[in-house]
Amino acid sequence: MSFNYINNIIMFIFLIFPYFSFSQNYIDSTFQSNQPSVKDPISSLRMSGYFRYLGYVRNFQDIYALDIDNYYSGEYPQPTTISIGTGYREPMLMLSISGKTKKKLTFGTDLLMNSPFNGDFDNNLLSLYLGSNLYSTLNTSVGNFSLQAGGIRWYRQSKLTAWAEEGYLRYSLFERAPYDPLTREVSDRYSSYYKKGSISQDLRFGNIAFQGITFTGSSMRGLYNSELSFQSILGKTQNNIGEIISYGKDDYAAGIRVNNSFANSSFALNYFTSFTATDSVRYNYRTFSIYSSEFDFKLQNLRFSGEFGLGTYESHLIDKSIGEIILFNFDIPKEYLGIPFKIQYSRIAPEAVNVNSSFQNTTVLDLVNTTVIEEGTDATVLSSFGGPVNNLGYLANNREGYSLNTEFKLGDLVVSLGTGFYYELERINSNFSYSHNTTGLMLSRISYFSSGYGPYSQFNSYYRGVFENVNIQDSIYSNDSLVATGLIDPNGLPLFDKFYCSSDFHLKYKINVFDKNLYLFSLTNYNTAQDFLSFFPVINSSAFIRSFNHQIDVCYEISKSTNLVFKHATERVICNEFTDFDDKDPYPNDNSWGVTENYEPSFKSRNQYGKIIGAGIDIKLNDGAYLFLRHSYFHFFDENFSATNIKGSESTFELKINF
Repeated sequence: MSFNYINNIIMFIFLIFPYFSFSQNYIDSTFQSNQPSVKDPISSLRMSGYFRYLGYVRNFQDIYALDIDNYYSGEYPQPTTISIGTGYREPMLMLSISGKTKKKLTFGTDLLMNSPFNGDFDNNLLSLYLGSNLYSTLNTSVGNFSLQAGGIRWYRQSKLTAWAEEGYLRYSLFERAPYDPLTREVSDRYSSYYKKGSISQDLRFGNIAFQGITFTGSSMRGLYNSELSFQSILGKTQNNIGEIISYGKDDYAAGIRVNNSFANSSFALNYFTSFTATDSVRYNYRTFSIYSSEFDFKLQNLRFSGEFGLGTYESHLIDKSIGEIILFNFDIPKEYLGIPFKIQYSRIAPEAVNVNSSFQNTTVLDLVNTTVIEEGTDATVLSSFGGPVNNLGYLANNREGYSLNTEFKLGDLVVSLGTGFYYELERINSNFSYSHNTTGLMLSRISYFSSGYGPYSQFNSYYRGVFENVNIQDSIYSNDSLVATGLIDPNGLPLFDKFYCSSDFHLKYKINVFDKNLYLFSLTNYNTAQDFLSFFPVINSSAFIRSFNHQIDVCYEISKSTNLVFKHATERVICNEFTDFDDKDPYPNDNSWGVTENYEPSFKSRNQYGKIIGAGIDIKLNDGAYLFLRHSYFHFFDENFSATNIKGSESTFELKINF
């Protein structure tokens, strides 16, 4: 056993030891803002919340020799990092207080404390997290009405207006997220995913953050014994922060949804708009809007649902443009074909833009870095541009396509799979982008919310993920000379069309071993981008990008209070000869970075490998108190861009208590 390995174990034990003992009993409750979880509250004042301690240790065996901006202080990347908390806004302590006055006026506030261990004294103080909320409800014979104003709430309206996309809920369970709540039993997270295909999440999952005024109404009687309801907002989403960073500029969003529900169907009208003034006199501005109708009904047990309408975009540089948006779902139950099917058709015009919706913007460059501090730092809400090679279920504008999904059981084996193909409606640029599904979390922790880091400035990090941009070349090397590809015109515009394919293959299996449940999960994603139509992902080098990810999770119930978990993951990204190739030294000043060898470019395109092997344990310490330990080995490298070689290990210690 190496000295570095022993040293890491000692540091890890030292990190967690001061927090390993406690004596109070806590009531099991998934944290939600302003929800009561304390018995016999004093009068009408209620308190709830959670404490989440996250210890993090990482050791690099190999890392590129570049100094980059980062969350941690000092020269970076360091061989070993020990941290309490991460670079994300994930509070260590959250306290929610709510109350009710005699006049039926309710109020609430959320207090947070970040990690007090990073040397910043201000973090030791309680501060507002979601802000102070005032809300009131009124129940009448006409209907029930609610008004909320003040702090942030988690909101969704419709997929094309205000929504955070969840995809088809096919993901790995090994890594825990801050929004993963505590369950009643330690194995519920895995048993629920096996039985239902989903796990419980708190209010943040699938919703966008909104601050302002919300007015809702429900239980109103409509025509033909239908029920009317509505919801409306006026304020700011996470992409409207002009007043926060630049006083005096208008920057707001507004939306309304009116829904009419019948016994077996529902119909709704939606409107959502966002306006941003980019200077103090409102001369420079940008605005986008969505007008849509929703439907959901059944005929002979066949379900039809979806949304359609119009989207607009306008700025001081671009005249107002209008484009169609269509999202149609057709669900066939298993009684017709033996297994259920879900067919989806989508068409979102390039003129339809909305960075608060479930579809991605690929046409308006001004909306890519949607949250940028004017003084010049990197964006905190960063999204890819060009042609994103997305997982199945994640849509983008300027794109039309179809997808087919199904899920069925074969004994104790649950099979969930799907495939889809899409194509762009207009030729706008020659760029692509793809995310690292397997290694993205590890790579994002190298430099939080940063763009252009890595030895070739190829990584761009967002919340718990990383993407890379890929450019199609106008010329390539052939026999030591440059030859035109014929894909790019003299102005840099594409001479080709973009087509995409996505596929998922998910297996879930449960078996009894030594009278204990053993859960096995296997998830495969394979996505491609090419310049020709294909109904299924392309398996040869004619595709510009081929992205393959395979993740295996194993959970074994040792006892009612303890689970063992394991993970093995593989990632492969292969780009063909028409994409970026290695043709320059990433270390032009070798002596400055301590790199002494002469770099020899390969003149080849990306050929990336990612590997992760991990193990962990979930322990229920008491009702509402859990301990989660994880340790992983990772290796990410590129055979053709040889300076990309990141190898090491990560350990996390999470203690989470609900109260």
